Amino acid sequence: MNLERGQFLDKSRKLVKVSGTDAKKFLQGIITNNIEESISSLIYSALLTPQGKYLFDFFIAGLDEENFFIDINLENYKGFLDKLNLYKLRSNVSFEEIESSIILGFGESIKGSFNDPRNKKLGWRKIVLRNLINHDLEDEENFFKEYEKKRIDLCIPKCGYELKSGDTYILETGFDKINGVSFTKGCFVGQEVTARMRHKTALKNGLVILQSATQVLELNSQITNENGKPVGSITSSLNNKGLGLIKFIYSKGKLFCGETELKVLNKG
Repeated sequence: MNLERGQFLDKSRKLVKVSGTDAKKFLQGIITNNIEESISSLIYSALLTPQGKYLFDFFIAGLDEENFFIDINLENYKGFLDKLNLYKLRSNVSFEEIESSIILGFGESIKGSFNDPRNKKLGWRKIVLRNLINHDLEDEENFFKEYEKKRIDLCIPKCGYELKSGDTYILETGFDKINGVSFTKGCFVGQEVTARMRHKTALKNGLVILQSATQVLELNSQITNENGKPVGSITSSLNNKGLGLIKFIYSKGKLFCGETELKVLNKG
């Protein structure tokens, strides 16, 4: 089946179905967001280490109280499934790989789709339970360039870039600002550390939008202050704009990437 005009296939995603009489309780006890909000809707969430560090992020669409679709990055699928099986214990829950396609689009949403829960300016997403055929490759390339531009403009972290498995604290990437974590749902894996970071300390590091007036920003380039001290790095880039994870104390001073001065477009 071909895609309709204005619809684009995200080939980087994989779908797993979590089902069983304990499915809702099982997911609620491990993910950062409130599973109740996913039923007949779409939420964004993550799975953390017990020490509160990022492992995986994903979208969840709940069909009912016993069946949930999890839309996750293809490269993380196997590791994620291993973790689910680790936490399963005696829960009445099963995991199944589902043949599917994830369709993205901007503008007016289509039937069965949901606005991206991180920010509706990122367009809409739809799960289709069959394989679809790509549209024109040039149109697809242009769409994903625009998608990446919007992601950077909205300061939204991405797995493998801002979100490093086993290393990143999600609040340092603004996870609470993109509807990825609930502080009222109760316990989840890594909840104690995450809550403490929110309530008892001021974040020392965080994600900012950066722009260079003259130079293309190179991914993973070091960010320094005016004295040449390393204060962070470029985590995403598109032309002369990007995201950087920096020490907030330096965000109000001059920042550089090589010899080029950077402008901070948001202040964390």
